[in-house]
Amino acid sequence: MIRIENLTRAFAVGRETIKALDGVSFEVQKGEYLTVTGPSGSGKSTLLMTLGGLSHPTSGRVMFDGVDIYRQTPPALAQFRTKTIGFVFQQFHLVPYLTAWENVALPLMLNGSGRGKHKDIAVGLLRRVDLSSRLNHKPSQLSVGQQQRVAMARTLANNPSVILADEPTGSLDPSLTADLLSLLADLNHEGKTIILVTHSNEVATAGDRHISLRDGRIQEVPGSGTTSNLERVGVRSS
Repeated sequence: MIRIENLTRAFAVGRETIKALDGVSFEVQKGEYLTVTGPSGSGKSTLLMTLGGLSHPTSGRVMFDGVDIYRQTPPALAQFRTKTIGFVFQQFHLVPYLTAWENVALPLMLNGSGRGKHKDIAVGLLRRVDLSSRLNHKPSQLSVGQQQRVAMARTLANNPSVILADEPTGSLDPSLTADLLSLLADLNHEGKTIILVTHSNEVATAGDRHISLRDGRIQEVPGSGTTSNLERVGVRSS
């Protein structure tokens, strides 16, 4: 379970102090699919980066299974990110001179896991996202949708239990958006916890639960998503 307690993240801008997060508290159960909406500047991305161990809060706690991740040593925090968190971004951040399978294998190479099996794991993940025919293609040789699928396969390389997605559909057309949401729904059905930040109220209905941020504070907690909502964004329940 993830528990966020009175989370504040403040930045100095000249002589002013801007609170990107201002006393945010909520819980996410294991295996839940939470979506977060709000206008630009509401604190959505800051919340995601703080949850993922990338942005130290000014105050408050981020608890994973009862452990405050920001009370860990830097090496322990880095290990937590590597083993627990998978990030999905609007920009794919693929390495241009690496092939598709090498991009997917990169997290395994960096943390030393799966030594000797990097390519086998990467190929298996690319098959899962229907890219087995593009293993040796570089990003410039792939369509936008194919690059997005390579990025998703790379996210899964270390088998994270929590996936944090920051506006992952922002640069995708409706068909590719539906494909990505379908994959996230499948991963959620397999037990992975999903937290997805989006500007789109329609995309937000794909989750089990939805919270809204404004000026760094939670404004509302609407009801759960429904099958009809999921179908409306192109995701059908299994």
